[in-house]
Amino acid sequence: SSELGSSSGINAEYGGVLGNLTQYRDVAEKVAEDKHVLKIAATLLDSDNSDLVYKSCGILVNITKFNEFHDKLPSKIIKQCIDVLCDVGMLDCELSTVTLYLLWNILYLKEIKTEEEERSKLLSLLTDYTDHSYCSNENWLSQFHPVAKRLITLLDPNSELLPL
Repeated sequence: SSELGSSSGINAEYGGVLGNLTQYRDVAEKVAEDKHVLKIAATLLDSDNSDLVYKSCGILVNITKFNEFHDKLPSKIIKQCIDVLCDVGMLDCELSTVTLYLLWNILYLKEIKTEEEERSKLLSLLTDYTDHSYCSNENWLSQFHPVAKRLITLLDPNSELLPL
């Protein structure tokens, strides 16, 4: 068990380093060329370790800034992001927000199409999460809300959002 915990910690450290390095286009390109690294990062979105999920999201956010790498992403990545949001909600503002950044990069560049069911579930989730009765925590309002509202507008241009 301690070996697993140690391994998990090493993976999180590795993910942090890789996340920092993938901010540079040439590194992001090398990582995107290696389908194994992208597959591992995407697989870690399903991890129970929130630190690994956060670091994986960070790596994927950096890579998805460049639409030419989107075709290398797994088709289930939008569903995985929705699952992360469902699992953590307001309990982890930073993880929820970085997940929104990943969704924004994927959906805004429109290289990966979202299924209607996914779009609908995400819209419903974001609408619930931006309702002030859900959470009025200052970090939630200042970090999560702006990105969530941009995503809602992207997914449903006819939405009538109330200002913060």
